[in-house]
This record gives sequence, C-alpha cells and structure tokens, in this order.
Amino acid sequence: MAQVDVISGEKLLIQIGDGATPEVFAHPCLINTDRGITFSSTTTTDIIPDCADPAAPAWQQTEKDGLSATISGAGMLDVASIEDFYAWFTSEDPKNVKVKVDKSGGSTWTGSFHLTEFAIQGTRKQKATVSITLVSNGPVTRTDNA
Repeated sequence: MAQVDVISGEKLLIQIGDGATPEVFAHPCLINTDRGITFSSTTTTDIIPDCADPAAPAWQQTEKDGLSATISGAGMLDVASIEDFYAWFTSEDPKNVKVKVDKSGGSTWTGSFHLTEFAIQGTRKQKATVSITLVSNGPVTRTDNA
C-alpha cells in the first residue's frame, strides 16, 4: 500500500506580485491560516430530443463555456497589510498572483487576479481576523515545480 504524498498547509503559498520589472512575488503575512484555490467552469446545456420518440425524456448535453479560478485566504489580521489590500480592493487593476504547492513535484498556477472581497472581523476577547477572495482575470497557467 502506498501512502498519500502530503504537504502541510503552510506549503500552499499564495504569492502576490509587486508590479515591478522584474516582478517579485511574495506570500503576504495577512494570509497566515487558511488558503486555497478553486477551479470552476461555466457550462451551457441543451436537451437533445429523440427524433424517433419526441415525447420521451431526452438526454441533456453539457458543454464547457468558460474557465475561472478563485483564490481564498484568511488569517490573523496583519495591521500593516490593511492599506495595501484596501488599495487593491478599491483599484480597477488586477495583480499577478501565483499559487504554489511548495514541494518538488508540485504545481504553480499563475494569473491575473482581482481582489473581490476583503473582510475584517473581530470577536470580543479574541484577535481580529481577515479573509480575502481573488478572482481570475483571464487565463491561469499551470507549471510543474522542479
């Protein structure tokens, strides 16, 4: 029996580009507990009738129409990050982002992303937290890690 080749959650890195040339990517301190990337597609569907028996239930045919990726991140609020993340949220401009499975044999996904959600929350007698959502703006490419 072969065991699953696992990594710890800290090895899933959300790296945000600084926009410079050459661009430097860094994992922000703001994303310090939860992080992830979700890939999804939009589809179109058609019902294809049976010409020999038009009253019979017909099979549905589904085709992919569009692809997207959504990045989520959360953690203890890093106060020093508020200004930069709020400026990104209010900007019309996306940023380049990498999501890296930081292990030999892992993958890195790279693309342009908009910051679409920026939430700061706090509970009495507990530390304030933050969560963010990034949505892809165009293609997201995958490369193998060495």
